[in-house]
Amino acid sequence: MDLNAIKAAQKSSTPIPAKADVQNDTPDDQAQAEDTSDTYEEDSLIVIEAVNPTEDEMKSLCETLSTDKLNVKPTKFNFKKSIDKDSDTVTQRQALELPIPVPSLEGVIAILEADGKQLELLMDAIESIIVSNAREIISDDITLNASNFPYEKLSWEYISNLPKAQRGGGIPKETWEEFAEDYIIVMQAATGKSLESVSHAARIYTDRFSKIKTATKVLKFLVEQLAIYAEKSPNAEKYSDVLEFLLKKADTYINSSQDDLLANL
Repeated sequence: MDLNAIKAAQKSSTPIPAKADVQNDTPDDQAQAEDTSDTYEEDSLIVIEAVNPTEDEMKSLCETLSTDKLNVKPTKFNFKKSIDKDSDTVTQRQALELPIPVPSLEGVIAILEADGKQLELLMDAIESIIVSNAREIISDDITLNASNFPYEKLSWEYISNLPKAQRGGGIPKETWEEFAEDYIIVMQAATGKSLESVSHAARIYTDRFSKIKTATKVLKFLVEQLAIYAEKSPNAEKYSDVLEFLLKKADTYINSSQDDLLANL
């Protein structure tokens, strides 16, 4: 199921309030999650402005930094809000844009020829991607072990043909956090549910359903909630990788029958 499919799955007329830029901090773990009921006023928000280059300046920087061995790409770094619990002050650092140099094909060849630490780092990066993909595979299927693992899915060719969001690096942590913040804001308005309720759902999503793999009814309900979010959020396209990842993951768990599990025990 893709983003268009989930948008079509649910229609609703509930409007989203204009003050959608005031966002609550999204927790990383259960202990922090209990604090998500805290709210803050707009005038307590301290914004740390970023000095970013103009489009022409960025283009010039990329051209200056580029070499035969380096490709330079404009990259945006987003930052999570931080909340001082003592003063209720919220600090938000604006997104920072930088020209990031990465090895070109010629650069990779140079690394291979250089050997030593450069090659070691490259091999470590490759290993990390493969191990991360293996982790994703075994997280999706609790019946897997060393004797029935689909090792063909760890080939470099197989991994390279996966959607970017499913490759070793996966979806960045910052993107998950931003999605959770947006989900909380949108779903409170769209469903009328409490902050506690939508925050709990957001935590389940950012945990990739890890604690409810066999709770089929809950999974189906959360898929329906994603449909509402996709219909109502103006940022749904921005988080399309997250939505498609979650839908695929939920579909995998929902369609893993008890008989399948027993057959592999």
